[in-house]
Amino acid sequence: MFVVTSRRSQALIGTLSRNEHYNKGIALYDDGQYVDAIAEFQRVLESALATDAPEKKLASFYMCEAYATLGLAHLNMVAYRRAEEELKAALAIHPDYADLNFHLALVYYRQRRYAKAEKQLKKAIAINPKYARGLMYLGLSRLHRKDSAGIEDIEWAVAIEPAYQNEEYRQALFLYRQGDTTRAIRYLEEVAETDVDHISGLVNKGLQLMRDREYGEATNAFLEAISLCPDYADLRHYLGLCYMRQGMMELAAGQFSKALELNPNFITAAVNLAIAYEKDGKHELAIQTLQQVCTAEPNNLIASKLLSRLSNK
Repeated sequence: MFVVTSRRSQALIGTLSRNEHYNKGIALYDDGQYVDAIAEFQRVLESALATDAPEKKLASFYMCEAYATLGLAHLNMVAYRRAEEELKAALAIHPDYADLNFHLALVYYRQRRYAKAEKQLKKAIAINPKYARGLMYLGLSRLHRKDSAGIEDIEWAVAIEPAYQNEEYRQALFLYRQGDTTRAIRYLEEVAETDVDHISGLVNKGLQLMRDREYGEATNAFLEAISLCPDYADLRHYLGLCYMRQGMMELAAGQFSKALELNPNFITAAVNLAIAYEKDGKHELAIQTLQQVCTAEPNNLIASKLLSRLSNK
């Protein structure tokens, strides 16, 4: 008995076969079996069906994610050769992911292949010019290669990500200016590994709690963030606002003052410091602070009105 199959039937059979490999790949991916998942997704991509089929696009995405996950796992296990292979495979699928380029650069950096790290980091930064961690490692790679321009990359990274402004960073700058580049690099490597995502998460949590008027819980979030990043002027200002809204004016003034120590041009913190002084009955300090604000920023209407009101009491 012979079975004659039409073109439409053949296409249907191909679709079912494709879906079978795609669905199996997803199941394996969800189960953490990334190597086997990649094999199934590869079968989807190698099928003779149209290249714009939805499953093909999704298979390509998940294959890239699987390779990237394996690459990061091997990077963390110090299995650099495997990590390099897997991250390169991910980049072959999606070359315009800044994180993938960064992590491949980190593989090179950890092997002291600084020229290759620099090249890969430049690709990551071309995709995302404000990639602070990428800029940190670009600067470090250059410093290792005796390129003084590296310190400019690092300073730009810190300008983008204030969480890097910590004691280790200040110590690194001091050592670098003293000519001790080797020790400066060691400190800067600690700075580069600052968990900025966790700090950002705490800041966002604190701000949301402030919007919900949960000032006690917001205070705890900002205190935790400050324990990780004590020299971030904005964090000090947010904590000062929390204290102010709980009626703790002395504590609020302390945080606003600290914010101004870290950033003397922080006009909003100066105005809030004056308000805290006024509410705490320290009228002369409030007036002095507002006079300084009006000198620095004559068009500041809030400071001018407050100064006028306090001066006429």
